[in-house]
Amino acid sequence: MSEAKIGKDNIGRIAERIVANQLEFNGFLVRDLNLEGLAANVDLLAVKNGKVWQVQVKGSRFDSDFENGWWFHYGYCKEEHIHSKDERMFNRVGNSFRADVVVLVCVKSPKDYRCLVLPVNVAEDAAQLNLDYAYRTKKRDGSDKKPSVVWMAFYVPERTTEEKKRAIQREIDLIKGFEDKWDFDFEVAPSSILSVS
Repeated sequence: MSEAKIGKDNIGRIAERIVANQLEFNGFLVRDLNLEGLAANVDLLAVKNGKVWQVQVKGSRFDSDFENGWWFHYGYCKEEHIHSKDERMFNRVGNSFRADVVVLVCVKSPKDYRCLVLPVNVAEDAAQLNLDYAYRTKKRDGSDKKPSVVWMAFYVPERTTEEKKRAIQREIDLIKGFEDKWDFDFEVAPSSILSVS
């Protein structure tokens, strides 16, 4: 029998199941939109107390090569993200489904994981801060950086510029209070496209 692994081919589905389980445990009725292939911006609908929340999930796997192993990704940037602060990381596709909440999940195992439950505006602000220091600065040779995964971890590397250290700390400060915030108790209104009677 082969050993089960968490990898790039299954991390997204594992992260979505973790989030769905956490939401159900916290009293939400959850619907998986990926089953129908309905929404590029949203993975799950979460309903509680007559309110509908549209949730996008971004999964990453624990990596012991990082300072503390726990890292989170906002998605993959494109050239447009690097060259324009107006290009959004979330709700990129224009359709009726638009995320209210973004959950960043780092999975070590199905029992050992960390989740950042962010209002979409906070996730967007954090991703834009990250793009500013990680992609919108030039390489040492003066050339542009290439698009790749936009990620963060809860540590500031010692071997970087003071300006970048401050930028990383601003990003950390912005999102650190949102770990395991499953009650969605933050200043953002749930989606109004759907109503529950």
